Amino acid sequence: MTDSTDQRNWIERLSSKIPGYSGYVDRERRRDIDKLHRDHLADRIRSLKPSLTEVMRELTNGGRLFEVGPVEQAIKKLDQLENRVRFASYGYAGFFDVVKIEQPQLDSIYKFDLALVENVDKIEAKVNQLKAQAGTPEGIKSGCAEAAAEIDQTSRLFDDRYKAINEFSEGGPPGQPLFS
Repeated sequence: MTDSTDQRNWIERLSSKIPGYSGYVDRERRRDIDKLHRDHLADRIRSLKPSLTEVMRELTNGGRLFEVGPVEQAIKKLDQLENRVRFASYGYAGFFDVVKIEQPQLDSIYKFDLALVENVDKIEAKVNQLKAQAGTPEGIKSGCAEAAAEIDQTSRLFDDRYKAINEFSEGGPPGQPLFS
């Protein structure tokens, strides 16, 4: 497979997962595209909360009040991640103002965005797994720990993306990836 074929494949994967996603090449649309991407991710993260709320309600109704805490913590982590993604402010970010971005830089951004989408898929899988094993205290404990770990990983990934966008500058070497 050639590099251009590889690039097209993961850009197609990203485009299929984010409605309206067209990329960051057009400088005038970069902020809009970034906001569209973040809103989509935040909406997906928010859509996971009702499943956890249902688990918490079932625990409460079943008199398993001591098991509610870890589920409540996972919900709080989801809320925090959703808000960070949805309301991220970049201050001055050269990425949004630079007229031309080199292909390796674009590739890095696209790969980063795809990784975020795929991490939200992993959170969703962990939440579904938690629901399936909520019948036992051990299931709740391990399911919540795994979901929380995936939420934390996605939060760190978003931190790295945030830093990369804020550190982007036109004065950098051409074609230098933003991050690896």
